[in-house]
Amino acid sequence: MVFWSRAALVVVLGAGGILACGGCSAPPQQAPPPANILLLVVDCLRADRVGAAASYSRAVAPRLEALAAAGTRFTRAFAQASWTRPSVPTLLTGLYPSEHGLGAFLQEGDEVMGGSLSPAAVTVAEALRALGYSTALFAQQNQLAPRFGLDQGFDVYDHKASRAAHIHEELLGWLDAEPKRPFFAYLHYLELHWPYCAPPATRGVFTAGYQGRPLCADWRRLREDIRSGAVTLAPEEVDAMRGQYDEELLALDGEIGLLFDRLRERGLWDDTLIVLTSDHGEEFFEHGGMAHGTSLYDELIHVPMVLKPPASWGTTAGSAVNALVEHRDLLPTFIDAAGTTPAPTGDRRSLRQRMLGGGDGEREFVVAELGDTIAVRTLDHKLIVERGTPGQLFDLARDPGELHDVAGENEATVTRLESFLRRWRAGLHPIKPGAETLDDETVEGLRALGYL
Repeated sequence: MVFWSRAALVVVLGAGGILACGGCSAPPQQAPPPANILLLVVDCLRADRVGAAASYSRAVAPRLEALAAAGTRFTRAFAQASWTRPSVPTLLTGLYPSEHGLGAFLQEGDEVMGGSLSPAAVTVAEALRALGYSTALFAQQNQLAPRFGLDQGFDVYDHKASRAAHIHEELLGWLDAEPKRPFFAYLHYLELHWPYCAPPATRGVFTAGYQGRPLCADWRRLREDIRSGAVTLAPEEVDAMRGQYDEELLALDGEIGLLFDRLRERGLWDDTLIVLTSDHGEEFFEHGGMAHGTSLYDELIHVPMVLKPPASWGTTAGSAVNALVEHRDLLPTFIDAAGTTPAPTGDRRSLRQRMLGGGDGEREFVVAELGDTIAVRTLDHKLIVERGTPGQLFDLARDPGELHDVAGENEATVTRLESFLRRWRAGLHPIKPGAETLDDETVEGLRALGYL
């Protein structure tokens, strides 16, 4: 595996390519002209809520469904982590969490420490800015505070925007004021994060008649009581929690739809690559837990990924790709969208080639991390290994809910996935992160999110 270093950036972009690739089997295709790039990351959005083939009974995201109908839906897309802190740096750099090093926060008394992205890592914003792009991030997420180094390459960076309407107001104001050159904008929405308390317009749409425990009142205490075991939610309360999550999504979907309308009014729709994904999913007690960052089951690492291409790509609208893809594929995709043909890098490939019906073979596996726990997933099986314990194997074709460990009766499959794990470890190139002491505002924001 190869990652971008700062020194390599000058060489790579000066050569008009994206990293050399020894032994690549096929020459890169002619790249289209530069497109605008809009990345939408909906924190905690489950893969089963978006897409025409989603096996979900409620219509919770009609505008996002329309986006999928205008583009390509990747049905087997995976994050490299099950919570924001390690996931977003991977999304921005193409590095695994074990490489960029941004993981759990360390608490010592009243002091909280956290790693920051090394300047040796190059973000997609830096790469695109070097290609002449204007770059901006508008978000509501304390884990994206500039002190963590994720602002590298952004001309404008606001991680403390409020809800979606404010994020969109900032984006459109920036677009109206910017010189007319290609842009890369990253929007990060927090609406679906706990607590699930929808605005009045959609409140009660899916929970009308619920008379159980209030789930929004004193939500911090309720969260801790659930985690400690002091409170066990009844089935109807879990159903109501899912309903409230869906109500939040329905409201957010409407706001994103309004943004799409504004982009069309400004004549930006046809020339913009829009990517919708999530940093991770969300669990509703499928494996005994809630929220995220607790495991590597598919409800947490299987994420939606929808790409609405610029018109110049000439792809088929409403298509679906069932191959294994991951967040690490987005970096070469964005370079491709900038009109610079990306040479294949390790197992990462531009998703444009998949959308055109091509690609250099199928990826054998994807990897996700949660501290010392690693998940190796193929199309049909998943091996979850925690240091010092035997691995758990799940036959996803027969057991998509990952409820039955079949490692004892499938030794050959375990051996094969363990070989993938060894290959993955051998290809890692860690970069030492910086160290940051968090300020009180960031600490309080992380406590509200449930990370401290």
